[in-house]
Amino acid sequence: MICTNVVFLRILLYFKIALQVISIAVPIGLIVKLIMDFYKGMVAGSGESLSTIFKNSFNRIVAAIIVFLTPMLVNFIVSIIENTFSASLDYQSCLANVSNIEYYENLEREREKQAEDAKRNELLQLAEKYKQEQAELVKNNLANASNSSGSSSSGSGSTGGVSVGQKYNLTNSELEDLAKICQREQGSAIGAAAEASLMANRYELEIIKGSKWKNSSLYDYVMNCGWWAPANKGTYKNTNLKSDVLSAVREVLIDGQRTLPFYVDEHDWVGDLEKIVTNGKTYTSRSAFENHSNYIQDVTVIYNEMGAVYTYYTHPTSSSDPFGYTSSAKNRIDGLSN
Repeated sequence: MICTNVVFLRILLYFKIALQVISIAVPIGLIVKLIMDFYKGMVAGSGESLSTIFKNSFNRIVAAIIVFLTPMLVNFIVSIIENTFSASLDYQSCLANVSNIEYYENLEREREKQAEDAKRNELLQLAEKYKQEQAELVKNNLANASNSSGSSSSGSGSTGGVSVGQKYNLTNSELEDLAKICQREQGSAIGAAAEASLMANRYELEIIKGSKWKNSSLYDYVMNCGWWAPANKGTYKNTNLKSDVLSAVREVLIDGQRTLPFYVDEHDWVGDLEKIVTNGKTYTSRSAFENHSNYIQDVTVIYNEMGAVYTYYTHPTSSSDPFGYTSSAKNRIDGLSN
């Protein structure tokens, strides 16, 4: 109904105000003009001038009355039109609604809000569907990997062979940044490949868990999650990137050739270790932490100063950090593979 249309009601409101202003201002102006004419005529004292003034005054008085009565005339004419032609426009109802226009403006705002909410909900549903599809893609890649976690080679110097994992579409700049972080963490190309594998593993575990990082890209996660010190402190920026490190990281992240099982999600610099326990024997000295013979794959339990507890998996190289896996990560990946 047009009488509840906010735009039409606003136009009618402005028209009503303008009509009221004219119906008052014009008669007042005519009266003032009339008084001035009488004053001029009296000063002039000419009979002809007074006759002209009286004639003009009559016309002005009639005009003032017509203008003053214009709102009533408009209402009367519109009523006749409505009654004669059965017009669907209820002018009086529209005028009544103009007086209550705030109510209809609130209704309009509420309708707009509902429309915005509906659109937002639709976008959220599409986003949730996309996130689920992405998470499912990661899970399928893990579950269908050609080299499952159980087939990895053993030994403290092993990198675990190659596991076919998710392939990431990174820009050259993003790949170089991640490679620099890997180089800062591990130094060598083999160590960097293990670090890159860990990056992808941890990111995918976040997706599977449905954490706050599930909506982020791998690059955004590594750069902003706070887990990698070179990214957190920005020290990677001045790294002189080695070509073999860049190639190793490219093979892991772009080509999907991981050098660690998908469940490996931890590593520590020996200076951050609190203790390691192997077959019931506890080691707490730095020299013991640096002695790789004190570690046995899938047996040694590592404790770091930040409170993390995980099972040892490998030292990718003789100078690398010990890498391992938490029980939660192992259980999640095993659950996907079974």
